[in-house]
Amino acid sequence: MSGYGQQQDILDAPYKYLGVIKLNDTSFISYKLAFEEKDGLIQGYSITDAGGPHETKSNIKGSYDSKEKLLVLNEYDIVYTKSPITELDFCLVNFQGRLRALKKGKPFSGNFKGVYPDGKPCLDGQIIMSPLAKVEKRAEKADKLIQKSKKFSQKIKDNVSARTTLDTLSMSVVKKDENLNVFAKTRQVTISIYDAGKVDNDRINLYIDGKLLLKDYAIAKDKKEIPITINDAQVIVKVEAINEGTSAPNTVKVEINDGQRLISTRTSLKTGDHASLTLLKQ
Repeated sequence: MSGYGQQQDILDAPYKYLGVIKLNDTSFISYKLAFEEKDGLIQGYSITDAGGPHETKSNIKGSYDSKEKLLVLNEYDIVYTKSPITELDFCLVNFQGRLRALKKGKPFSGNFKGVYPDGKPCLDGQIIMSPLAKVEKRAEKADKLIQKSKKFSQKIKDNVSARTTLDTLSMSVVKKDENLNVFAKTRQVTISIYDAGKVDNDRINLYIDGKLLLKDYAIAKDKKEIPITINDAQVIVKVEAINEGTSAPNTVKVEINDGQRLISTRTSLKTGDHASLTLLKQ
């Protein structure tokens, strides 16, 4: 299997779900799933707290028995996280429950068991998931109702969009003073920076472990590739915004390729702000 948790984006995966994790203390955390299924085996990834301060991407594996209508999903590997804690502290979701028809895009829910990487139990709870396509349709319907309603001012209509909120949840963004911990499979890593949208003269300083590598660099459409060797416990890559171009804010698409998987994120900064990525050998 190709492994959507490694080389492809959530928009490319055959099966995409959006929902929440409900913990036993009644708190809710956003949860996304993207995976492929082949001969009953599942491979893909999950994203917990998308867009939040503890956003974490994990690889998942499992199975689907179409006769028994049984879905099994297990998180097993941390790809990246914004949480400032060690990988051993992560509680991994292990789910087993009923799914009526995987290929017909049915919702599913049920209880999950949380385990640490060493197999010891942690938090348990419930996951409630809906196919992403159906969530998007409901968001588009809600936007149309808001636009047609006379109860809302034009200012509110211009600033409220359920679909835009969904789009925000679909992309990893590192903002002011945030740090994204990326777990690399190898010590040889290539970082690529570029403008994935309209080139608008965004300029940055790029630091590697505190040393200025790129000064007043203009982000272009073409990728700027930077090879990095993780010799020590970690390597810290810091992006500092020099300006906000012709269209604020300053945005830079960043890709980290360790030869086994491609991790994509984006910085979104105002002038003078900075964000970091910490590369750790897994």
